[in-house]
Amino acid sequence: MKDFEKIYSEHYDAVFLYVLSLCRDEAWAEEITQEAFFRALKSIDTFRGECKLNVWLCQIAKNTFYTAEKRRQRQVDYPLEMIPSDETVIQKIYDKETAFQMIVGSIITVTSSAYQKKIFEGNLGCDMTKVLHLRYQRNEEKQEFVDVLAQYREYISGLSGVVSVGQFDATGMYFSELKESKHYRSVNENIVKGGRYAKHTDITQLLRVDESLLSLVKGGISEYAETQTGNLPIYASEVFREVMPVGMLLTDEQTDEVYEVAGYFAKGSKWVDENDLIRFPLDSPDGRCIAPWSEKSKSDIMLQLSGLHNTYIMLEEDADTEWLKQQIHDYSVQHGFETSADTLAEEYEEYRVETMAFTKRNIGLAVFLSAMAVSFVIAVFTTNVLLKRKQYGVFIANGFSLKDVASCIAVEISIIISCSILLAWVTKLAELLAGKDLFRDVLLTAHIQFTLPICLAIGVLLVIVTTILPAIKIFQYQPCELTGGDTNGNY
Repeated sequence: MKDFEKIYSEHYDAVFLYVLSLCRDEAWAEEITQEAFFRALKSIDTFRGECKLNVWLCQIAKNTFYTAEKRRQRQVDYPLEMIPSDETVIQKIYDKETAFQMIVGSIITVTSSAYQKKIFEGNLGCDMTKVLHLRYQRNEEKQEFVDVLAQYREYISGLSGVVSVGQFDATGMYFSELKESKHYRSVNENIVKGGRYAKHTDITQLLRVDESLLSLVKGGISEYAETQTGNLPIYASEVFREVMPVGMLLTDEQTDEVYEVAGYFAKGSKWVDENDLIRFPLDSPDGRCIAPWSEKSKSDIMLQLSGLHNTYIMLEEDADTEWLKQQIHDYSVQHGFETSADTLAEEYEEYRVETMAFTKRNIGLAVFLSAMAVSFVIAVFTTNVLLKRKQYGVFIANGFSLKDVASCIAVEISIIISCSILLAWVTKLAELLAGKDLFRDVLLTAHIQFTLPICLAIGVLLVIVTTILPAIKIFQYQPCELTGGDTNGNY
């Protein structure tokens, strides 16, 4: 136990920093790190020294993080803005400014969901029915399982209708040649400024990806080139062109593996988020690197386990998908673990069903709040018609008609509703601009491109509806009643 306490004290900061590079919250990173050390304590007897201790601990932490991430996704299926509680709605429903802000919030939740789906459809670039996502329901954390996984992928690759099997996984690492480089840290600092890696400019974010899945990653690379030195090729973002010239050798500080810079991918390009292709928005590869899996990483149980959630199978056009899914499942059960496979089309439909309940509720909430706003405005202006009879009578006395008076009321209503809606929209825009949400860009785009015209359309509809009753009330009066007389014209 004392030995493990020493391990804990010596490696806690490094593991915590690594977890923090994966997630975006210090409190959550601390929780994951504590859980990872607890798991390490339980399995410390299995550590055989085949890799450095800090590498082993970081891989346990990474696996712990992804397990927690999956659990959190199951608990909160819809990652976009959460809608307000019923209690909040009831408490604030009669505040028209708050009501309009909640209407805008409901609209942006619906539009951003639709926009997120549009992004996914436009980005994938392949037939969703011909890509299987392998899901591991049960596996082992023993070193021997690495060989089982390798044999499993080889078995799948040999099945009729399968083009290729591959996986990808993101990690943070220190390259010896870059860690102490002021130039590198300076360039990286400008990239991560204000983001989740702002305090860790010496870390390099690496995406390990099999060549067969480069098309899914969307990094602008179709295949890996052979390097002059025979070392692993690594591709850097174009922003690092001056810092990482082609041919430069980079040494992984933890594994001593050497990479050679083979090229660059365009600055500002987008790729899928490695945590979830469907639910998460596209990410920017600026500040990252892409490289294939090394032989050491292929034989490292923790690295392999951390990449299990991103294992994909590319199928031929005439592949028998259902037969393949059954073969894939049966083999795993026969060899002591359990998997299932779903096409991206099936996962996409699952995501659509998940979000539909939220979408319906938000549409219903927007309709309900709009109805309450209409009722509020109608009540106010119908009352005003009674209170302002003499004022309207002055208009009549000066040559205005009842139609002109009704138009005046419509203008007043238009100004109030338009200002309220625009104020709510601008308030929401400022909130999104100041936010650091994972979906910030998605929400901003949806807010500007879709929410504004929808809000304006709703505003026009509200003006028409809320003007009807006060206008009817006005037309029920005789002009002489408004100027102070009775229905017979007597004063």
